Amino acid sequence: MVPVPIFPLLLLAAAGVATAWWFYLKQPAIPAAIRTRFAWIYRLLDNKYYMDWFNEHVLAAGTRLTGMGLWQGGDVGLIDGVVINGSARTVGALAKLTRLLQSGYLYFYALVMLLGLFALMTWQLWPQVNRLFGL
Repeated sequence: MVPVPIFPLLLLAAAGVATAWWFYLKQPAIPAAIRTRFAWIYRLLDNKYYMDWFNEHVLAAGTRLTGMGLWQGGDVGLIDGVVINGSARTVGALAKLTRLLQSGYLYFYALVMLLGLFALMTWQLWPQVNRLFGL
């Protein structure tokens, strides 16, 4: 690492302080004249190269728009609408159908169980019945 000579830096700093003291305390007309002569440069530097404007009107506005879209589309539309409320509506519809099947009568449940057992046995034994009788 090359050592930086400190004397030129101190000399430049002292010259800057002396110039500012002379311009703003002794002769305030000089900075005013420079400001009027180079108004566009002053405006550019005063507005920080318009980076604050760009950040506020372009970057921040785009970020707010993206956030609003993700909130409305993703959170409200997809998560709340489809996943949460959609699953609740699905469970409600299935429960409504199931309530129609549940009568509370034991003989109805026994009949459904016997019909299910008959259907299961028919499905399992159909290949053997077909082979024996040639259906």
